[in-house]
Formats: sequence, C-alpha cells, structure tokens
Amino acid sequence: DEQLVLCGRIKDVIIVGGRNVFPEDIERAVGVIDGVRAGNVIAFGMEGYKSKESVVVVAETKQSSDDEAALDVIRHAIHHRTLQVCGIPPRDVILVRASTLPKTSSGKLQRSRCRELYLAEELELV
Repeated sequence: DEQLVLCGRIKDVIIVGGRNVFPEDIERAVGVIDGVRAGNVIAFGMEGYKSKESVVVVAETKQSSDDEAALDVIRHAIHHRTLQVCGIPPRDVILVRASTLPKTSSGKLQRSRCRELYLAEELELV
C-alpha cells in the first residue's frame, strides 16, 4: 500500500526479544481494564538482567487504596494484558492515584518524566 504510519518516538520503543514494542500499544490495551483510568497509563522500558529490556507499566486507578483485594485484581489484569501485548510479563506494575501522572502543560503524558519518578521512587502510589 506504500503508506507510512508513525507510531511514536523511536527513543520510547521497547525492544523485547529482538522485537519492537510500542508503549502506546501497551497503554491502549491496559487503558480499557476496569479500574484503570483510560488515557492515563504509561509504559516504558527498563534495562534489566544481562542488559535485556523489560517493561514497567504505571497506571492511574479509580480504585481507593483501602481495597487491597481490588487493587490486586487490577494489577493482575495489567500484568496479563501486558504479557499478551508484548510477549513478556512486566517487570513492575505500579498503580498511582488519579491525576498524578506527569503531564505537559497541554495535557500529554510524559513518559520520560514518569520513568525518572519511578527510578527515584517518587510516584504517588495508591
């Protein structure tokens, strides 16, 4: 068809087992899970053991922090959905309070800033 489709920034691409995984694919798939705030999911790659890249998923949740069982169900669903999309389980699934993911002044999610906050353990967990 000779069409060019832009999927995102090359620096955001996660390479898993020699395959390119676009964070947007994971974010879209996770965004439809019950308890996750649609459009408020960030996925990014992390270098892991033996320099293999792994996936971290950070999602805003509608669920209150006092219902740990419900939060576990959401985490498990995110884990399973990420495995379906990219073929490997996520290294980490983080649930954060609503409206706490870093965004630009125009409202776009900031993947690199979220990664920085994750590494510094400064995300506002549920």
